[in-house]
Amino acid sequence: MSTPIWARPEPKGRGRQNPLSRRGIVGVAIAIADDEGIEAVSMRRLARELHAGAMSLYHYFENRDELLELMIDTVAAEMVVPELPEQWRPAVEAVAHHSRDMFRRHTWVLPIFQDVPAVTPNLLRHIEQSARSVVPLAGTDPVLLSSLVSAVDDFTIGFTLRELSGEERRGRQWDSPELRALLESGEFPLVAGFIASDSPMPPPDFALGLKWLLDGFEAQLA
Repeated sequence: MSTPIWARPEPKGRGRQNPLSRRGIVGVAIAIADDEGIEAVSMRRLARELHAGAMSLYHYFENRDELLELMIDTVAAEMVVPELPEQWRPAVEAVAHHSRDMFRRHTWVLPIFQDVPAVTPNLLRHIEQSARSVVPLAGTDPVLLSSLVSAVDDFTIGFTLRELSGEERRGRQWDSPELRALLESGEFPLVAGFIASDSPMPPPDFALGLKWLLDGFEAQLA
C-alpha cells in the first residue's frame, strides 16, 4: 500500500531557481476550480499556468486523483473552527457555518465530496470536531455521536446544494405557461399561495433551519 499524498515528504526541486511545490500547485488548482469548475483542472492546464512542463508536475503528484485529494484536504481545513465554543449549541452552529461557508467558496467541492474517502487529515479534523461539539449534549456514545454529526452534515450539505442550485434558477421556474396551467387547475392551492405572495422564493434561512434541527436534538436528548 503506497503512502498517501498528504503523508509523503515534499519532493526536492530539480535545479530550478524557483522550484515548484505541492502547496503552490494545489493553490493554483483550487483557484482554477473556483473560477471555472473542477473539469478545468488538468495537469496540462496547471503546467501552462505555472510555466512548467506538464511532465514536471508528476514529480509532485503521481496522477490527478492525488492532486484532487490534496485539494479536498486543503479546502477542508476551512471547515475547522479555530476555537470551538464550550457550549454544545454554539459549537455545532460554528462547525455548520464554517462548513457551509467553505462549500459556498468552493462550489466544485460539493458534487465530488461524497466520492473522496474521509481519510485526509483535515477531513478527519472536521469530523472529530463535529463529534466533540455534541459531546456535552450526547455524551460519548459512538453511535449517537455519529448519528448527530451525520444529521448536521446532511442538513448543511443538502441545504447548500439546494441553495446554490436555487440561485442559478430562482424565478425562472415560476414564470411559465405550464406552471400557470397547473395552478389554474385548483389542485395546488398552497403552492399558488406561495407564488402569489410578495416573496414567492425568499432566500433560504440556514440559521433558522439549523435551529429547528438542534431544537429537535435538545428535545430528544435533554
